[in-house]
Amino acid sequence: MKILALSDIHGNEYNLRKILLENKNNIDAITISGDITNFGNYNDLKNILDIIDEIRIPYFYILGNCDPKEFKNGIESKGICVESKCEKIDNITILGAGGSTFTPFNTLFEISEDELINNLKKAICEEITILLTHNPPYASIVDLTKYKIHVGSKKLREFILQYSPKIYQCGHIHEARGKEIIGNTLVFNPGPVIRGY
Repeated sequence: MKILALSDIHGNEYNLRKILLENKNNIDAITISGDITNFGNYNDLKNILDIIDEIRIPYFYILGNCDPKEFKNGIESKGICVESKCEKIDNITILGAGGSTFTPFNTLFEISEDELINNLKKAICEEITILLTHNPPYASIVDLTKYKIHVGSKKLREFILQYSPKIYQCGHIHEARGKEIIGNTLVFNPGPVIRGY
């Protein structure tokens, strides 16, 4: 199965359409690790999900800190929101939790590390193929800011080491596009759609 990993769309329709057009004939599913809108509302979120619906490929998503928290469980009939849920497609199990830990910017969907971990543990699956969060794990390539400061979640790192998902997709830190292995898990940030990734 080929999966297109997206993050940090921030409402950028042009880049999203371009990426979907380039990949739609070569993928079986899409995963989105948050920040679908840019401090948007219901209509902004629905508009972006409508664009993804056009290519008729299953997609799984969580919201990020720049998305409206009141829709953290998704929009009916728009893809599969994996907020505090495990979902399956073929032999792949996806577990997700959205939002981000607290930032200095007071964004729309911020929660404590404990709440983030509890949201994941509520829905823990026997075997996790893909763990999908917006927040990155601490002390990794994917949580390093342009100022070389690690800003990820220590508890997410512990979660990875305890549950060993095969793949962990995150976003949030736009400049931290990359991948590495933590424990037995491939951890990666696909890069922000808003910048063309």
